[in-house]
Amino acid sequence: MPGSAAALRTPSAEAEVPSVAAGSVPTPEQYFGFEMGAEGELARYPDMLKYFQLMPRRTNRVTYEKLGETTMHNDYSLLTISSPRNLQRIDRLVEINRRLANPRGLSNAEAKKLAEEGRPFYLLFASIHSTEVGTGQAVPNIVHRLATENSADVKEILDKAVVLVVPSQNPDGQELVVNHWYDTKGTPYNRSYPDLYHKYIGHDDNRDWFMFTQKETQLAVQLQNKYKPVITHDMHQMGSSGARMFVPPYLDPFDPNIHPLLVQATNTVGNEMAHALAAEGKEGVVWNDVYDYWTPARMYMVYHGQPRILTEIASVNLADTYVNPRGPDVPIGPQQPTVNFPAPYSKGTWTLKQIVDYGDTAAFAGMKYVARFHSEWLYNFYQVQRDWVNRDRGPYAFVIPADQRDPYATYELLKILQTAEVEIHQATAPFSSNGKEYPAGSWVVKLAQPFGSFAKTMLEKQVYPDMREYEGGPPMPPYDIAGHTLPMLMGVSVDTAQAEFGATLTQVEKVAPGKVELPPTPQGAYLVGPESYGAFRLVAELQKAGVPTVRAAEEFEAAGRTFAAGTFVLPPSAQARGVLTKVTKETGIPVYGVDTAPAVDGFQLKGGTRVGLHRGANNIPGGWMMWLFEQYGINHSVMSAQDFEGDLNDKYDVIVLPPGMTKNRIVNGLDPAKNPPEFAWAYGVGEEGWRKLQDFVEDGGTLLSLGSSVAGTTELLDLPIEPVLPDDEKEFYSPGSLLNQEFDTTNPVAWGMTEEWPVFFESDQAYRLKPGAESSVVSRYPGSDVLASGWLLGEDYIKGQANVISHQVGDGYVVTYGSQVDFRTWTRGTFKLIFNAMYQGPSTPVSAQLLGQRLGG
Repeated sequence: MPGSAAALRTPSAEAEVPSVAAGSVPTPEQYFGFEMGAEGELARYPDMLKYFQLMPRRTNRVTYEKLGETTMHNDYSLLTISSPRNLQRIDRLVEINRRLANPRGLSNAEAKKLAEEGRPFYLLFASIHSTEVGTGQAVPNIVHRLATENSADVKEILDKAVVLVVPSQNPDGQELVVNHWYDTKGTPYNRSYPDLYHKYIGHDDNRDWFMFTQKETQLAVQLQNKYKPVITHDMHQMGSSGARMFVPPYLDPFDPNIHPLLVQATNTVGNEMAHALAAEGKEGVVWNDVYDYWTPARMYMVYHGQPRILTEIASVNLADTYVNPRGPDVPIGPQQPTVNFPAPYSKGTWTLKQIVDYGDTAAFAGMKYVARFHSEWLYNFYQVQRDWVNRDRGPYAFVIPADQRDPYATYELLKILQTAEVEIHQATAPFSSNGKEYPAGSWVVKLAQPFGSFAKTMLEKQVYPDMREYEGGPPMPPYDIAGHTLPMLMGVSVDTAQAEFGATLTQVEKVAPGKVELPPTPQGAYLVGPESYGAFRLVAELQKAGVPTVRAAEEFEAAGRTFAAGTFVLPPSAQARGVLTKVTKETGIPVYGVDTAPAVDGFQLKGGTRVGLHRGANNIPGGWMMWLFEQYGINHSVMSAQDFEGDLNDKYDVIVLPPGMTKNRIVNGLDPAKNPPEFAWAYGVGEEGWRKLQDFVEDGGTLLSLGSSVAGTTELLDLPIEPVLPDDEKEFYSPGSLLNQEFDTTNPVAWGMTEEWPVFFESDQAYRLKPGAESSVVSRYPGSDVLASGWLLGEDYIKGQANVISHQVGDGYVVTYGSQVDFRTWTRGTFKLIFNAMYQGPSTPVSAQLLGQRLGG
């Protein structure tokens, strides 16, 4: 990250790296029995780990560490590679990185001295997307070169830098994909693994870098926070038919919270990689194309002082050569040279070995550049954090009032910030800001802190630029989403303080749920309000314990306060108190007691409510929902095609269709001729099975249909709704934004919601009721100011239109959700819309006169 080319320095003539005797570390080919990238061959992850564990016994340039276990109990491992001298003083080098990352009290001169003493850490990882097998196969070659090669380039890298290698960011998926590749060899089955290659979230496993939901993400963040690398190189693969490789610079836009030094460093390293590839005659390299620098869900590191270098290499057929469908003599990809694509690819075939070689070249170009300018990289790492610490412009801080509707959501938001090493302060006395009074206990997140960029991008509203392919033309889509404002996603009120204010603050060492004192055992009932989505952890625990649970059908007064419709009314039993004690410690949700059960009509939840999640194979939204249901202890199972052979009502009270579960996907499913019997659960159910969903509803079942699954549900059940949004993106477009919503909080589906709150919308649909329809609109878009955060074109089309609608069909209950109120489980503030409907559908009405009796069982 030097200031100019004039700062270029030649490698030290006195390199510290000793020679390694040839043959002391076996080559990958010697160890695995084939060359990395050999046609049809893939090294398995457990064998890779054994190879990497061998390294420290054969060379003093490599250490191996197991950082933890993955979701499916594979080892998540780290290789640290550098000169013996650097490895001997690794603790000191980490200490320097951490000091530069938090530069308060450090002068520029002191920082420069530390930058000279220190060594930049270059983090390289591969295979987060497990069908992108070539990047993982490149890692043994890269590690072997660093461990054994005595070239001037490698000596400089080892002497002047520390390379951190995570061989696989998704070991579970790597095992699933590679094992399936070999298990299906010589069979008629497809050789691509047909289901999610991360147990829960599949391809979205690199969209988890601010919610930190998965074990692999948590381990990666712990690594980042401990070692403070100055750069992360994230190796991916892309489609087969376009350019052969992408390197930065990225497309516009970039998140303005990314420090300009990091944007420039990203561009420079990408250019170094492109130059190295060109120098080796590697054609088809493109930059400033497809990928942008906007969404923090994909890049934790840029908000922690380092560029994210994304490389994307064209894929083959897993381990088999890709041949141009137009013929092996027809060059693959675009053939017109441009300034960002100067050397079109000239061949009609593309091999796994080429993926390995392109990855090797790019990785060494990046490492070489960082090593050559080692002190400049460390000093610029310091400068990024220094500029945030010394920030002197608004906003000054974000204030999170103590008196939140949902204490559990507040805790989860604070925990996310603290996981990302954001400093949080709490007021010990009341204070005021912007003319508003805040109680003691309110939290303050100042932006003048080392990782203020993470806090700012997560807590502020996003304003995505209106980018078109040409004036008046279709939008240029973001690579991922446009809006990610954390308080809106989670249902937490957060205020922006532009100007500095006075308050007595203390830094929060570790966030924790609010402390809850249970009331003395009441005579009548325990009461828990419906405002927190965390209350559904309580419901699941109550159901497991067999505690009868009633929800009030309307607002009522008790214990000196007003309780909203949907309040949970629980018996004053020892069992109920035990569950309340456990869950309130985890959530901070308040509990009240009354000596007389409220005289209000209600609904008794069905004990042990049985939920069927029909996610199908490789359905990412269904995978996220599976994870969500497990976290909340929902009594659920993933539905199988075989379930449709019997009466669905005998097995389920509720069936959930996630986004993507269209009629075609349910009817056809996986083809048995192309997928082995172990995936029979995901085979198609046929037209007869599809109609059984209708029977399920008409016979009293509850069906929840989300996002793109609504169209099929509407057709099947002849629901009285019709879509209103045009297909033309020039007319209407919302690529992952937060849109304002108005809720009917008297409807059981919206119990606990505020009258207005944003919902997440990603290329979804809105609806209107047909004339004479008796369905109930739970939520709709407002008549003005629809956009809350992100990007929206064609607002007039969606104004006033319905989103969530409840329907009675026969004896059953159906709720359709036009937008993805469950999107990637980020949308915590709208979880209640799913959970409410899930438990309401199978419930039974209870009169005010009988409510107290029902609490007794």
